[in-house]
Amino acid sequence: MTTPYPSLFSPLQIGQRRVRNRVALPATLTNFGQGNRITDKWGNFLIERAKGGAGLIVSEIIAVDPDAIAHGAVVTGFDDSNDAGFKTVAQGVHDAGALLVGQLWHPGRQQLWHPTKSPMGVSEQPDALSWTVPHVMSGVEVARVAAAYIAVAQRLHRCGFAGVELHGAHGYLIGQFLSPWSNTRDDDYGGGVAGRTRFVRDIAEGIRQSCGKDFIIGLKMPGDEGVPGGIDVEEAARLTGHLAQTGHFDYFAYGQGNFSLSLENHVPDLHFRPGHFIDIPKRMRAAANGIPVMALGRIGDPELAEKVVAEGYGDLVGMTRAHIADAAWARKAEAGQGVDIRPSVFDNWCWGEIHAGKPLAEHHNPYLGLAGEAGAEQDLAPAPASKSIAVVGAGPAGLEAAWVAATRGHRVTVFGASDQPGGKLRLEAALPGRAEMAKLIAYQMHLCARHGVRFSLGRRAGAGDVLALDPDAIVLATGAALRRPMNLVAGADPVLDAVAYVRENAGRDAKQGGRAVLFDQDHGPATYGLADLLARQFDKLILITPRPGIGQNVNYCSAIGVHRRLHRAGVDILPAHDLIDYRGGDVICRNVFTGADKNLADIGAVVFVTPRQANDALEDDVFGGIPVHRIGDCLSPRNLMAAIHGGHIIGASL
Repeated sequence: MTTPYPSLFSPLQIGQRRVRNRVALPATLTNFGQGNRITDKWGNFLIERAKGGAGLIVSEIIAVDPDAIAHGAVVTGFDDSNDAGFKTVAQGVHDAGALLVGQLWHPGRQQLWHPTKSPMGVSEQPDALSWTVPHVMSGVEVARVAAAYIAVAQRLHRCGFAGVELHGAHGYLIGQFLSPWSNTRDDDYGGGVAGRTRFVRDIAEGIRQSCGKDFIIGLKMPGDEGVPGGIDVEEAARLTGHLAQTGHFDYFAYGQGNFSLSLENHVPDLHFRPGHFIDIPKRMRAAANGIPVMALGRIGDPELAEKVVAEGYGDLVGMTRAHIADAAWARKAEAGQGVDIRPSVFDNWCWGEIHAGKPLAEHHNPYLGLAGEAGAEQDLAPAPASKSIAVVGAGPAGLEAAWVAATRGHRVTVFGASDQPGGKLRLEAALPGRAEMAKLIAYQMHLCARHGVRFSLGRRAGAGDVLALDPDAIVLATGAALRRPMNLVAGADPVLDAVAYVRENAGRDAKQGGRAVLFDQDHGPATYGLADLLARQFDKLILITPRPGIGQNVNYCSAIGVHRRLHRAGVDILPAHDLIDYRGGDVICRNVFTGADKNLADIGAVVFVTPRQANDALEDDVFGGIPVHRIGDCLSPRNLMAAIHGGHIIGASL
């Protein structure tokens, strides 16, 4: 096959094994395990990405020790309970033409989940995320845990895995040994580079001796921890050079950040530039003495992935979120079908789900973890008979229902009040740092065009417009509207609906000056994109919320960036206050715990983001018995994933 990305789809030697291309699925926490056991979804996630064309597949974390168990979704490797599952998954990945590597994991001092087990740490410093103080491991305990890593590697070798990756990034146990920021030991496991690498060298040597030369041993380690006194790029290069000389490592991968505030670098979101950290692996290649290096971090399109390999930034390209969005990323890219790749927008919704302990989910991939995922869209079953379908609403829910129904052979017409499709998601994409969200609309429109969906835009459709199509079924996707702040007094001066404000002001460079208030009852990422816009347009922004804090609906990594931007812009944050009155430039807000009022003077504008109300202007009974299906916010105002998945389900059922 001739491919437009010849470097990316060239083979690579990793140790004694040959991988078919440079596309890698890095370890991706899914929370698909149950009771610490492999499930079908756990295995499907890996096998489908192998079927989708990736060359190297790295499993999610596999706990090496009973003290390393985080929760029931983490699969264990220290007993034989998962052997059958390991064998099935390894066979499935390898039958699909990829190599499967298991990521071995121990959290060290970040063992935060068990009520009685003591967290084990390299030194006595508290964990940066929870401030939990660990039990400091003795030399005997260090050797015992090293032996546990080796034993799990031996198990995976017996089960048919091509190798293992030792997880030493993000501040986990191996990284705690490697970093001078977390390792203050004065024994043989501390001090200089030789001491701090001894733990991982012992593990790698034991695996090599027991599993042989053709068993891959990879190491994921910090490329830049982003903390003073930690591993920076130069220290990472020194560690890499030292470890490369052992001859026990077959590839290196590099993460950014640890569980301090630098964790936002771990999964750089849409506020970071594409390929934000690719200079780090390029520096590491010079230190790795020819051992392959994997580049990671906000790489999602084939052109950038090709550049990484062709221009020497990395030998492998690790893409987690791109593969979450589309299991067939590699196959489509290799065939030059980049326009058909379901895009990742790097908003970290998926990361937030697993960080909250829920199973992995993605806005517009309803097939995640299902058998056949890599070809699911192509396999949508044709409808028994072609129908006329009217979709009222051209937002993400309506567009999804439209293209799916059209794919199945239906004649679909979409009505939209705006002259552009995308609904409020298009407005969100106009906010600072949120432009990537428009890729979701573009992808849906691409599929609508491919399958012949017709559009009637620029005028709000009435029942007569819909009935004129003589439809067999009607899909209502008319969205929702923000409600007036519920406790704002009736006689207050006008306050501004955030949607209307963005529609009128997004993209305007002119500074309005003065002071503005943003009343936040949403706590989602788009609201803080609006805050960024208001902070640019006014001299002073005051953010008020009835909650004790902000950002509760933003994933933790991206929330770090939210706080950083707000603080840098000098935004005053007033938590635990409700909006009560606004007149003559004075805002009165009330402490929700004490009832005490606070006055804010000289306020030129009050913008609100509040719980939404479904738009239900079109009632079912006006359609004379034609089947009506409500999806998205007009059914129940929720989130983007609910809108798109709901649209997909309806489109596939018509």
